[in-house]
Amino acid sequence: MTTIKKVYSYFALLLTILISICCKQAVDTSSKNIAHNENYFIGDSILASANYFNSLKNGKGYLVLKKQNEEYLKKYSLTKNNELYLPLENNISIKLIKEKLEGKNTIKVNLFTFINNKKTDSIQFYRNIPQSELGMYNCLSYFNSKTGKIWQIKYFHSDNNKGLNIISYTERNISSDGSIKSDSIQYLDESLDLKLDELNLYY
Repeated sequence: MTTIKKVYSYFALLLTILISICCKQAVDTSSKNIAHNENYFIGDSILASANYFNSLKNGKGYLVLKKQNEEYLKKYSLTKNNELYLPLENNISIKLIKEKLEGKNTIKVNLFTFINNKKTDSIQFYRNIPQSELGMYNCLSYFNSKTGKIWQIKYFHSDNNKGLNIISYTERNISSDGSIKSDSIQYLDESLDLKLDELNLYY
């Protein structure tokens, strides 16, 4: 084999290797994007952190939750997907369904459970809505698909005076019959919880 042929052969081999690497990276990136889409639909895992609720104390809660809700709102607003389906164990599955209501930033997401494709239970998963009496109402949640647990915080806040009124911080689980049950109520303001019913904000 002549020197020129050897150079061409090495060049062709090198080009093949580079193309393979680029294709692999494209596939990896695509997979990561799919995972990312699922991740933001099921919420921010920081809600399940042991010290999460403590991080909202000492006057820091308003800014922490404001930033967090902005991320939720941005991701839910930008996605073209209106729902996410996730199969779990024992013929249980969940579906997260997004609805855009009146107003650009008025969004809600509900989580539904199914057994053998039959709807069994539901819960409000995300909500961002102006509420004139008590300010803005928000519900932020995180779903762990491995454990079937749902962490959730609900609150009213006001941008005018940076006021924050936390309604509840709870941990729930999806049981074997598909129902959503409370595991732990770490914080509950009963008077504000009643307000949700009065203002029709549960769904």
